[in-house]
Amino acid sequence: MKRLLLIPLLLLPLACREKPESPAVTTTTETSVTETSATETTVTETTATQTTPTAPSAPAVQGPKLTPVDEATSDPSLVAFRNELLAAVRKRDADAVAALADPKIRTSFGGGGGAADFKRNLAQKGVWEDFELLLTQGGTFVGEGPGRSFWAPYVYSAWPDAHDVFASLAVTGENVPLYEKADKSSPVIATLSYDIVQRAGDIGRDVGEWQNVKTADGHTGWVEARSVRSPVGYRAGFLKNKDGKWQINALVAGD
Repeated sequence: MKRLLLIPLLLLPLACREKPESPAVTTTTETSVTETSATETTVTETTATQTTPTAPSAPAVQGPKLTPVDEATSDPSLVAFRNELLAAVRKRDADAVAALADPKIRTSFGGGGGAADFKRNLAQKGVWEDFELLLTQGGTFVGEGPGRSFWAPYVYSAWPDAHDVFASLAVTGENVPLYEKADKSSPVIATLSYDIVQRAGDIGRDVGEWQNVKTADGHTGWVEARSVRSPVGYRAGFLKNKDGKWQINALVAGD
């Protein structure tokens, strides 16, 4: 009987030695380092299982560009005059704006012109807003000597001759989304940065604050109208008078 009792006791430690061990649990980590300055470094650790692939962004359009230019900055007197004019425009003060204009200011390519016509043009729908905008969009000098003038915005004065002024538009910002439809909730099919684009379809297809366009690399879609400008839209000319003071001597649109 003692011999029979010893057998289970002898097997017990053997069974304990043969019991399988639980596998070790390891966690793989990825370390990303972001340098924020020469003296500051931020380190962020995330587990490998938390990495989520991001959707690819809309492709940037490949084609001709018209980047902003502002030659006025080379003449402090012109910058000061433009700032004074812009302040009056922002106040919608027609008298103050007219006081800064040539008495014979050109307002069209036909007859007319002068202070009275200038004020009447300012009263038309959307002209104040467009006038204010163009005064913030740079420009370039034209001519030399006493007849040297300055024209704004750059979309008009720096427009490349190779592109039809009536069929084309310039994107005036960076990373402007090109939507599949005239709706911000529709897919973004490309991004535009100072691109020259073509009007797509009939002008009548434009929907309110949207513009239908086609890019040089074949994308057709919709952009917000405020993000594009026509080279034959409103533009302003500036010229020094006989006393050497800057005046606005033209505010015209069309060709």
